[in-house]
Amino acid sequence: MSSTNTTTTTTTTTKPTATCALCGAPATKRCSRCKLAWYCSPEHQKQDWKRHKRTACDDAFQADQHTLHKREFDRIRLHYQLDSESKSSEIAEFITSGESVTPQGFSDKFGTTVEEAVVFLEWINVGVKFKEETLDAAKKAGFDTKQLNQNR
Repeated sequence: MSSTNTTTTTTTTTKPTATCALCGAPATKRCSRCKLAWYCSPEHQKQDWKRHKRTACDDAFQADQHTLHKREFDRIRLHYQLDSESKSSEIAEFITSGESVTPQGFSDKFGTTVEEAVVFLEWINVGVKFKEETLDAAKKAGFDTKQLNQNR
């Protein structure tokens, strides 16, 4: 009769322990908004909220929302092929026609849902605002903004 000798090896991994942002104690609860700050109790999270919101949480949350919103804009743009030359021209004419631009009108014209139209038009507004601010800054710095507009 033979016996088999088997050895079992157990690997223990110690994961880094999060510490409470308020008191430094081991923490198991995390800010559900930014996912950056850890707390040992709901009470400590409540006590730290004003400071935390003002510092890390708002910036991280806004950056995350910006990223998610941009991804959705890109998905809509690709799904409806709104970045083709012909669609881009149609969109430009639609937006600059002088008539009121509404999500419903955009949705009807380009086949998106109203919610998708809202996201798309908000990103168009971001782009327009960025261009206006850039041209204003260039003008203040002494650049020829007419030439900048022609080079686009």
